[in-house]
Amino acid sequence: MTAAALDRDLHHETYNYWRYQGRDWRWFERLFHRIRPVPPVLDVGSGLGFFVECCLRNGARAVGIELSREGIAASAQRRLPVVRGDLTLPFPFRDDAFGSALAHHVLEHVPLAMERRILREIRRVLRPGGSLFVASPCVYHPRATEDPDHINLFTPRQLETELRAAGFRSVSFRLTYWHPFWDPDLRMGRVSILIAALLWRVFPMDRRVGVISAFAWK
Repeated sequence: MTAAALDRDLHHETYNYWRYQGRDWRWFERLFHRIRPVPPVLDVGSGLGFFVECCLRNGARAVGIELSREGIAASAQRRLPVVRGDLTLPFPFRDDAFGSALAHHVLEHVPLAMERRILREIRRVLRPGGSLFVASPCVYHPRATEDPDHINLFTPRQLETELRAAGFRSVSFRLTYWHPFWDPDLRMGRVSILIAALLWRVFPMDRRVGVISAFAWK
């Protein structure tokens, strides 16, 4: 294998999206309205294209970039604007092209050096003042390491360090929340999430975080 090949993400040219079985674009509807992405929107690692489709159905121009054959095929079948590209290589977009970007459960799947290149590329293609929304499992989540493809897990503070090192000027964790460890017994539903979000705001303890949700601005 050549040095150039070793510097690419060959591992994700194919990917099993079994977690998304039975889901469609509506799975992202609540997230869309919470983050209010500014178009045009870039979905980094767009998978089956659900968030791109959600944006379009809500009147926001969007495009995805995805490497896996499965993701590209599923997006093409629904005629979604998703381009095939290796996220660890320069993106096929000009500087300052997007108002906002999403990296939803992407960064944990690539080695640290590749993740840093991805963040720098996202910043490059965002307009000044543009925002990136990142969601990634916290290293302390009890199930975060169950997926063998989770090779680059963070704490919130470590992710903030990575975002600032990539050149983002401001980082916020306002949509992050505690992992609601009480829920299996109490089954409180949405109330549980609201309590978990409140606890994070009062006691921002990395070890209690389930999924890190961070905004970063260029």
